[in-house]
Amino acid sequence: MDVLIPCPSQRDRNALAGMSEHRFHLLDAPLNPRTPSPDLDLLAYTAQCRDYIKAHPIDAVFYSRDVADLVAAVLCEEFGFPGPSVESVFLCLHKYYGRQYEPHPVRCDPIDLADEQPAITRYPCYLKPPWLNLGILGFKLDSAADLQRALAIARREYPAWSPLYLPFFERYIDCEKFPLATREIMLVEDFVDGPQVTVEGWVANARPALWAITDTNTYPGTRIIDNFSLPSRHPAHIQEMLAQQALEAISNIGLDNGFFNIEFWCHDNAVTLTEVNGRAATCFYNLYRRCLGACIYEAGLRLAGGQSPPPPPRPTDVVGGQFNLVTFGEDLAENLFDFKRAQEVSELTIYVEPGQEIRPVSEFGVVLAQIDLFGPSYAAIHAEAEALRRRLLKQPAHSPW
Repeated sequence: MDVLIPCPSQRDRNALAGMSEHRFHLLDAPLNPRTPSPDLDLLAYTAQCRDYIKAHPIDAVFYSRDVADLVAAVLCEEFGFPGPSVESVFLCLHKYYGRQYEPHPVRCDPIDLADEQPAITRYPCYLKPPWLNLGILGFKLDSAADLQRALAIARREYPAWSPLYLPFFERYIDCEKFPLATREIMLVEDFVDGPQVTVEGWVANARPALWAITDTNTYPGTRIIDNFSLPSRHPAHIQEMLAQQALEAISNIGLDNGFFNIEFWCHDNAVTLTEVNGRAATCFYNLYRRCLGACIYEAGLRLAGGQSPPPPPRPTDVVGGQFNLVTFGEDLAENLFDFKRAQEVSELTIYVEPGQEIRPVSEFGVVLAQIDLFGPSYAAIHAEAEALRRRLLKQPAHSPW
């Protein structure tokens, strides 16, 4: 196939480079999921993709990122490629409207950022924007004072993010049906806590299937993400609940001919849906390859070409983890992270650059770098990650341990 890749990431490039059976057309875009992307006009970029398809023999569209999934859905609808509808992808991205399609949603109320005194009376609660990922501008609130501090950060940072989304929503989303799509709002949700997981799967011709369940492991006593790991260590009855509720949620949203990943909180004998994402979790590409012996890109390309992916992969004996190097420090990147020593570490993905000013904008801190580690047990790879953190973090007092 000739496959268009909108907003390709470096991970996309690395993974697709070894797949010679297809011809890939990668249309670069100045998109950074961890920082605002002021140079990306999503409407103009969508038009660029449209013109490219008209000028080239494209057979399919493959996407792996938020924002790219919106562009891809528009193109699939316009040109008749296999893929999800624009509305279904929007419902996955916009957490307020997506909540309304969940089978058992947590309470979620919108507040206008222009409202100086929003009527919030229940604490603890959780404040977040409707369409950002990675916990950006997300805060747990225990009091009215926490609310005012969080809103001050949101009002400062929100204008840098919203131009990427709101003009696109105005053009492609039914704003009579979804009137808050183009409003600058934050969401206040009931606070839910517990171990988290990501349930990944796909839908092909309205038939859903599951791919994997990946654990989200936090630092003890916090909600800060230490790592993601495979295989899941949750008991069988919890994994059965996760599978059942994931399939129900994605059916309600109506996403078809695409991958999805759904995050849940786990409790002793129940699970609570966190959010739905209308794309594959290709960030777990290496975990899937080593721990499941399967390639998420190969499966996604089959789906993009109108074919069902192969049966869900089976676990191997390998235990894998994707570990974060996190800081809450405010400083230049080179004062927080040892770039020279990092050159000695293979397979380390660095998300910041020397000279970059680091400033946390959520309760989760800033992920400076990330590495995938594999071994015979979770304890073994976790010890390896801790040793790496001690080598590379220059201000360990500002990092969780």
